[in-house]
Order: sequence, then C-alpha cells, then structure tokens
Amino acid sequence: MNTPSYSLPQRLVALIYGIACHLIFAAAVVSMALALFSGMRIGIGPFRGWASLLANTTLMASFPLFHSWCLSPKGRRFMSKLVPLGIGPKLSWTVFATISSLQLLSVFWLWSPSGMVWWEASNGWKIAIGLAAAAAWLLLGKSMSDAQLGVQTGYVGWSSVFLNRKATYKPFATRGLYKVVRQPIYISFALLLWLTATWTPDQLVLAVAWTGYCVVGAAIKEKRFLRCFGEAFRNYQTQVPFWFPKVGKKAAPETPVERKPDADVIIIGAGPVGLLLANQLGQRGLKVLVAERRLQPLEGSMAIGITPPSLHLLKELRLDQEFTEQGIPITTAKVFEAGSFLGDVDFSKLDAQHRYILSLPQSETIALLKQNLKNFPHVLLMEGKEFIEQEASENGICVRLRDSGNSACTEYASSYLVGCDGHRSLVRQQAGIRFPGGAYRSQFFMADFTDLTDFGSEAHLYFGPRGSVESFPLNKGRRRWIIQMPLRSNPDQLEIGHTVAEQVHARSDIDLSKSELQFESSFRPKRGLARTYYKGRILLCGDAAHVMSPIGGQGMNTGFADAAHLARALATALESPAQANALFSDYSRARRQSFRYAADRAASGMWMGTRTGRIFSALRKRFARRVLFRPAIRKRLAPYFAMLTIPGSPLANPKGTAQ
Repeated sequence: MNTPSYSLPQRLVALIYGIACHLIFAAAVVSMALALFSGMRIGIGPFRGWASLLANTTLMASFPLFHSWCLSPKGRRFMSKLVPLGIGPKLSWTVFATISSLQLLSVFWLWSPSGMVWWEASNGWKIAIGLAAAAAWLLLGKSMSDAQLGVQTGYVGWSSVFLNRKATYKPFATRGLYKVVRQPIYISFALLLWLTATWTPDQLVLAVAWTGYCVVGAAIKEKRFLRCFGEAFRNYQTQVPFWFPKVGKKAAPETPVERKPDADVIIIGAGPVGLLLANQLGQRGLKVLVAERRLQPLEGSMAIGITPPSLHLLKELRLDQEFTEQGIPITTAKVFEAGSFLGDVDFSKLDAQHRYILSLPQSETIALLKQNLKNFPHVLLMEGKEFIEQEASENGICVRLRDSGNSACTEYASSYLVGCDGHRSLVRQQAGIRFPGGAYRSQFFMADFTDLTDFGSEAHLYFGPRGSVESFPLNKGRRRWIIQMPLRSNPDQLEIGHTVAEQVHARSDIDLSKSELQFESSFRPKRGLARTYYKGRILLCGDAAHVMSPIGGQGMNTGFADAAHLARALATALESPAQANALFSDYSRARRQSFRYAADRAASGMWMGTRTGRIFSALRKRFARRVLFRPAIRKRLAPYFAMLTIPGSPLANPKGTAQ
C-alpha cells in the first residue's frame, strides 16, 4: 500500500494542532486532579447563590452533552471543518481530544465554589485518599493505553499527517483491563470523582451527576459499537461484564473475529459515473455495493450530452438503444456570431456507429442506469446511506455508512473502495489525496423552457459582443438555454429564468416570453485534478478525481471513460492481486492524461467563446470563417467535439477526421 504524502503546510498545521492538543490535555489532567482532590474549590467563577447553581449546572451538563455530540456523525463532520488544508478528517481525534480537554478546563476553573466544607480529611486520611486517587489515575491511564492511548490523547491523528504515515485505528479493545470489564475508562473516571480529601456540596453534586453520565455514556457507546461492529461486539458483550468484574470469567479474545468481505467493491456515490461503474462491474460478475446518501433523485439536471464513445460503453451494456429512444440525437450544431451564420458542425458523418451527440438529462441517465442494475443480483444499491469513514488493512477495507433515516452506523468490508462522490469527495479527503485547482473567471445562468422554436434536434451556439448563448434540445418538448453572465451578477438577487429569457432575446433575437420555465440554475466553471487517482485500496473516479469546465459537455463523458478503464483494472486486480499496483498506477496515469486533453479543450473553447466586446467579436468572426469552417478544418470539428480524438477514450481516433 502507498505511503501518504502530505505537503509541508499540511504537516506544519498538523504539528501545531498536535502541540496545542497535548498542552491542553496536560493542563486538563492537572486541573482535574487538583479540583477533585480539593473538593471543587479552585474555581474562579464569580457567581453566588442561585446564580452559581445555574452556572455550575450549565458547566456540568455541557461536558457530557457536547462530548457525546462530538462522537456523532454530525459532530465528526463539524470537527473536520475546524482544520484547514483538507486534513480535517485525519485530525478529527486530535480535535476531539482538544475539545474534551478544553471542556474539562472550563468546568474546573470556571466553577463558582459554594464556600461550604462538610468534611476535610486529616493528614493520615489525606495520604490514604491521595494514594487511592493515584491508583485510580493509574487505572485510568492503563485503561486508555489498552484502548489505544494514541487515539485517546489525539496523538494518532496529527502524527499520521506530520510523519507522512497511515493512521491506524484498531477495532474495539479486548485486551488488558478490557478482558475483565467492558468499560474500564468510565469506571476509572467515576472512581476519581469520589476519591476526594475534602467533601463539599460542589463535589457531591458533580460526583453524582457525572457518575450517572459514566453509566449512561457507556451504554450509548455500546449501542454505537453494536451498529458499527455488529456480531463481533455482541459476542464480546456475552463474555465480559459491563461494569462489575466477575472473578473467574473467561477472557475475551484479543481481537474480534475477522469478518468476511461483504463485496468485492464498494462504490460511494450513485451519480452517472458511479452507476455506470457498478453496471460494468456487475456485468463482469463482481459483487458490488453502491452507497448513495440521497433518498430522492435530484430535481434538476446539469449534464445532458452523451458522446459516441460513451454510447459505445452503453452499447456494451445493451443500453444504447434505450438511451437513444429517450433522448434527442443531435446531428448538427449551428454557430452564429453577432447575428451572422458562420457554419455548422455535422456529426452525421462521424467514423463511429453513433453519429450524433445524445441529449438526455442527467436525472434520466441516472434512472436508466439504476434500472439496469436490477439485471445483476450481486449488485446492491443502498440509498440513504452516507459515507462516514474507512479503514484499510493489508487484506481489504472496511467502510462505515450512516443511515439517513435512523442515524444507525453499519460497517461493510470489501476488497476495494471507489469514490464517485463528486468534487467535494469525502473519500478523497479521507485518503489524503490533494486536489489542487480553482474557479474560472466566468459565470453562466442556465434555464430549461418548453421549446417553441423550429430548431428541431439542432444545437445553436450564439456568440457576440455581449456574451455567449448556447441552446440544446431536450426530450419532452424542452430546450436548454445557457447564457454567459458577468461575475458581478449575483444569481441569488436575480430571477435566473427571467434573466436568461431577457438575455437570449437581446443576444439572439429569440423570444422566450411565451415559453414555460421548467428549470433554472447557475454555475461557475472550475478546474481541479487529484494528484493521483488511487492510494492503496482507495480509488477515485469521475468528479471525485477531476473537475473541468462543463462547456462542451466533456466532464461526465470523461468520467464514463474513467469508469470503463477502472472496471477492467478492478476485475483483473481481483483475479491477480499481485498486479493491482501496476494496474491502478496505469489507470491513474492514463486517465489523468485524458483529463488534461479534455479539460484543456473545454477551457480553450470557453475562453474563445466568452470574450466580449466588438473587437473580440469581430476577430472571432473572422477566425471562424477563415479557419474553423474551411473544408479542411471543418471535417475535423465533429470528431473533436464528439471526443473521438481524446487519448485513452473509447473509439479514440487520433487523426480526428470524419467520413
């Protein structure tokens, strides 16, 4: 497996967080020891009477409540956001230890003492209680050590990034003190609450309240472990008592029984690329789990163009005809500049079986691919399942998913994990794969209207001094319009559909006032590329690996080609594990190269089409007529825009000529 590689800024941030964590942790331990042994009299809180009761109750309640919330999926996501540079998920336990220590410090130092002392130990009793308290502290330290001390103190999180090594998180503890009792940390903590040399009302209230939390918190923790570890933890529960050790009780095994894999591959994200990959793996007879956090499909649709190479992949699944029947085959794209017709791009003469660009809303692409999964009984689509975290080993990878309905966590084991979870990919973040990039200085408004034009299945592209307009046919009597807008135009303060109709009329003299608005959106193109498409048993595909300008419709189709390559690599790797690294290295290299070709083309086309002003318009018009639409060049335009000339793409034709 590959060693993680973090940048110098990421490592320095991790070191700073680590130093802060351990200093605060040490301060919390010292403060807790002093406060509990003195009967909660070291606090500097200013309140007295009923005000002190309210303030102290708030402090007492804040620790268990926020402590438990931080361990929830929402809390883990919140803590991940507290660390910059994309290493938040790696430092979540470091942040947790820091927050817990700060909470303890606030309780012991902001406490408002009542000033009342019920009993104070004499010298002999004070020594005896002090020794007992020291023993309880040693017991707490031993318990934390048995449960992986580096995790409990936050060391594992920050050190894994700083030292460029993989973080290792063991399953639930069964060694040491955990052989005789399931909750030694909570028991040790509760003992410390009662071993004081000075009894005050403050000490009694705190001891009673937090001892109750130790019992309730331990029970909640066990429920969480049952969701995550299932039968393995349930077996451990039957062998080891919850709170009170039993003499002669048979010791639990050192580690939980290793579980059998639930799948060959787990895919996170059921967008077009994730679903195509699942279909291709299913066709090869592999056992696949697909997890999608949404329960309902997206209402809108961004990607609509499916190129001939992608249709070829769909043909391998016997889906190309069904897709074509539901979509609109675009065989011609007409180009205009400042009201003048410049020429057209003719896809009908492509050197391919599918001589068109298929227009089909992304939502319908998803629906068709989902439906086809039913042909593969060994492929399971799980909707409403959110990816939380993963833990890899030499033999496989465990993935933890949270149910969006009841928040229950379930752990699944597989040989490989594939992130198809979009450009904000949590899979990529947890793998520690960098994703440099940024946004272009362009913005677009998009709207779908009922089609009252006579354009039929033609695409129309309008360029001019005021900006571009793109128009594509959609099924069900609709047409999509995309307009270029200045960056200063705030989509939240404008009616997007009205603005699109207004600008389409101004730039192309086409009236949409009688057409019904059916969908509207805005977007700012971005470009980003993962440093690698794989790390160990984690692989990236589609937008999780790359993002490009959607102008030209190449993003989803590049993702489809990723899926085709990755499906072959995974199938071979599962049959011949020794070849896995070479296969995935080749996948990463080849698909990154293909992305650069496609992204550069999309960026070049966007740059040329979005230059505004009369001078640029005149130059663009002259260039199109004198160069682009000359017969020798024009015949190459269709293969170029149909993605037949992208290296590594299905049906790639480097010559780029049409018949």
